[in-house]
Amino acid sequence: MRGRRVSLDRPTDAEYELMADWLGPASQAAVLTADAGEYITPEDLKRLNSGGQVRQFAVRTHDGGTVGTVNYRQHGPVGNYAIGGAIGDPALWQQGLGAEAFDLLIDHLFHARNAHRMQFTTALYNKSVLRMVTRAGFVLEGILRDHHYLDGTYHHAAVWSLLRYEYYDSLDRQEQRDPSFVRPDVIPESIKADALDIILSHLRHPRSETSIQLLLEDADADAALTAVAEAR
Repeated sequence: MRGRRVSLDRPTDAEYELMADWLGPASQAAVLTADAGEYITPEDLKRLNSGGQVRQFAVRTHDGGTVGTVNYRQHGPVGNYAIGGAIGDPALWQQGLGAEAFDLLIDHLFHARNAHRMQFTTALYNKSVLRMVTRAGFVLEGILRDHHYLDGTYHHAAVWSLLRYEYYDSLDRQEQRDPSFVRPDVIPESIKADALDIILSHLRHPRSETSIQLLLEDADADAALTAVAEAR
């Protein structure tokens, strides 16, 4: 998955090491996102990813640098996901890298994995993420009281969600605002249309073989043999 500035890729062993640092108790990224904040090993992350409990992606810039991680996991019924992640280096915050990484992840889940609902939780002391999410079309579903403990006191958290139709409505609005906007399709619509023309042309050809046609031919042949046998 590739965007204008970052891409999402399968993590390497070295990147699992970075993720463990970013999501550990001493990390400022983990404190702000509240995505982990406790001791976790690279092996833990790799095992969870391999087993499908939490799918991790490395966030890489186009020059090859690894700057963060985003993840998703099934949350509730099929088609419902919780997402999370962080840009690891505070010097790279507020540059739009995290927002684009989450956009790519959301596109992947709604547009390629048939997701129905997406949600994430953010601490109410996370100014940057709150600014981003209030502009991104997510719906505030509720407040989790005293959900996080930081700096000697409890803090509330907010639960945000996005539904499938809301995601596609946002794509429609982008197309209306920007004629050059291209939907995040893996295969362009023009190629899909060409492929459909090929199969329709094949089906229309009188000598094309299909399973239905062969079945009918076999049935006609059996009927003809039966008629000949009965005539004798």
